[in-house]
Amino acid sequence: MKPFIRTGLIFTLGATAIMAGISTATSNALPATGDIPVHWGLQGTPDRWADRGEATIMLWVMPAIAFATGLILAFAPMLDPRKPNLESGRRGYLAVWMSTMILLVFVHDGIALMMTKEAGPENSSGELVRWVIAGAAVLFIVIGNYLPKTRSSFIFGIRTPWTLSSDTAWEKTHRVAGPLFMAAGALGLAGAFILNGIWLALQLTLWIGIAVIASVIYSYFAWRNAPDREHGTNLTV
Repeated sequence: MKPFIRTGLIFTLGATAIMAGISTATSNALPATGDIPVHWGLQGTPDRWADRGEATIMLWVMPAIAFATGLILAFAPMLDPRKPNLESGRRGYLAVWMSTMILLVFVHDGIALMMTKEAGPENSSGELVRWVIAGAAVLFIVIGNYLPKTRSSFIFGIRTPWTLSSDTAWEKTHRVAGPLFMAAGALGLAGAFILNGIWLALQLTLWIGIAVIASVIYSYFAWRNAPDREHGTNLTV
């Protein structure tokens, strides 16, 4: 097992253990009777409630998701036909892996907190959306920081037909995509603490969508002028 995979798995186990502890503590703190919020809309308003039994089950969904995500990230590099390239960019892969685990812990802690707070007199679930978006924005800043340092891979990066068929197109595209993703994350982070209502929930998706579309379009033009682009095998059968 590669050291960076081992590190990622250890980090995943640690994150899952923290989330399991949060789930256990929260389930013990839930009221025995009454409705408990288990889902919130885009504006942070609870739109689904459950009894204590169902809420307890819901509390264990996120740790399971974190553990499954860690396993997928551990096995994915083994399936990449360009494994050496992915391993050369292992720092970026591991950084995104660890950042994802931190974000999941953060989201789970927020959900658990809102479950207990909503059972009381105060309603502050709107802050959950704000902090989740802020955490996701930071994740995209991390991704953007490492994109220019990646090499052609089927697992990690801006994977288009053009970047995967030309190392030159891959390198040029990711040099552009990196700052775009970081800018989108920075704008999303600022918006998380400035905007309200529906725009609070949608603004990060908008910025990331612009960064992705711009990167994909640029990858085509980078490929058109790349000296190493593939022209086919000229086979007739």
